[in-house]
Amino acid sequence: MYVSCGELSQGRLVFDQVVNEKVFLWNLMINEYAKVEDFAECVYLFQKMLNAGIAADSYTFSCILKCFAASGSVKNGEWLHGYLLKLDLAACSCSVVNSLLSFYAKVGRVESARKLFDELPQRDVVSWNSMISGYVANGGSEEASRVFEKTSERSVVSWTSMIQAYSRSGLLHDAIRLFHEMTSSGTKPDIFTLSAVLHACASSGSLESGKSVHNYITGQGLESNLFVCNALMDMYAKCGSMEDASLVFSQMPVKDIISWTVMIAGYGMHGFGKEAIRAFEEMRRDGIKPDGVSFISVLYACSHSGLVNEGWRFFNIMQKECKIEPSLEHYACMVDLLSRSGKLQMAYEFIKGMPIKPDATIWGALLCGCRIHHDVKLAERVAEHVFELEPENARYYVLLANIYAEAEKWEEVKELRVKIGRRGLKKHPGCSWIEVKGKVHVFVAKDGSHPEVRKIEALLRKVREGMKKEGFSPKLRYALMNGDDLEKEMALCGHSEKLAMGFGILNLPPGKTVRVMKNLRVCRDCHEMAKFMSKTTGREIILRDSNFFHHFKDGSCSCRGFW
Repeated sequence: MYVSCGELSQGRLVFDQVVNEKVFLWNLMINEYAKVEDFAECVYLFQKMLNAGIAADSYTFSCILKCFAASGSVKNGEWLHGYLLKLDLAACSCSVVNSLLSFYAKVGRVESARKLFDELPQRDVVSWNSMISGYVANGGSEEASRVFEKTSERSVVSWTSMIQAYSRSGLLHDAIRLFHEMTSSGTKPDIFTLSAVLHACASSGSLESGKSVHNYITGQGLESNLFVCNALMDMYAKCGSMEDASLVFSQMPVKDIISWTVMIAGYGMHGFGKEAIRAFEEMRRDGIKPDGVSFISVLYACSHSGLVNEGWRFFNIMQKECKIEPSLEHYACMVDLLSRSGKLQMAYEFIKGMPIKPDATIWGALLCGCRIHHDVKLAERVAEHVFELEPENARYYVLLANIYAEAEKWEEVKELRVKIGRRGLKKHPGCSWIEVKGKVHVFVAKDGSHPEVRKIEALLRKVREGMKKEGFSPKLRYALMNGDDLEKEMALCGHSEKLAMGFGILNLPPGKTVRVMKNLRVCRDCHEMAKFMSKTTGREIILRDSNFFHHFKDGSCSCRGFW
């Protein structure tokens, strides 16, 4: 009675005062301690139970294995496995064996889980699910796929695990394809499946696929589910449609802090800083107390809209009114805010005055600011801190090399490239993609393999000539190469985002928005060309780069230079 009413300590006093020979009473106490995550007491009770000669049942073993997994007690789990072998593991119930499988998977011992799985005389759907989930959780998407293909009886858990595996491995379109296979097979997705496939749509930027999943959600009557709605808003924001995200948000019957934070973050990544601030203030008026993540989102929004004073105000509110101690992420947002706005020295002094040790992300934010505002001397000082903290991160070496290249310091560029080569560091090639009529077209910088590349190049040459007539000149410093002006201009024409934009203009109906995704930061020359193309073609171009959405319309961009 005490335990069922939440009085665990009182229940334990009664439990210790009586002779307990019934296993279900021991199970009850172990389970209650597991609920409050007092795993040490769970193990103590389990050992005391065995010493008292009380035979554990399947429920006991399953519960204690969950405790071992949650606490990361590998040795205790292996000891229990040995104990079960002495009892004859083959005679144990499926639930115990499956709990043992799950334990090994959750503590990262996938090989042990697979060995146990292969030795099982019989496997039920939970066994297959445990093995697939174990591979997924430990980064083994290929192994998970092989197990999944052998599964005769696929449950919603196994389908969801595979969708998650593909999504985490970057096989985003495979994840979306598998979702449609799942619905065609007659297996009904649950809210976790829907969240997984919406995440894949968001990461790929596939708005068409996202809308298809949204239609399915509506058909299943789940359009009011809080968990699903939050995932939908996130998908729309990351696919470049804040209009759809706002519509989902406005129709939600109930909103939690995640709902508000998703909207604030969405406005921020699209450069709508004032809208993000309004949403943040409205959230507070609705009685929802912002947390650390909410403040990261609103600070990010201020940073990408150049709202320095507002950023400082929220940074102070977070500490003084909400009593939240700034984390490294909050400090990084503030450094980014100051750096993007050109206050580089202030950002440097801010870092020096931090009460906690800055990490590479914080110094990296200032290094990005140095590139934006062409401060080579400060960049060199900042780079020393970055390289000391993360000497194997190629991104920062490339960033400094680009700063040198834009300043035409070719000897320094050469030295850095040699250093990158000696360390065996890899630079990610520029890659952009666009979805047209349900098919994704991928473009890599200077890649002439696409069947329509000649048409695209002809269009880009025409656009470039039009820009010159209007008084625009190519931003040759962003070619990042040592050569004559013609060579630099030709190199700029081969940038992947230009190829993708050109393909979209050639293949999408007149007036249709062109949506391009890129894995790296868009360069200034491509940014200028996108503005010009939006004006001359009379259509909006939305370009998502590695950290921001650019909305080009009528010759201007939503970023207003703060990117």
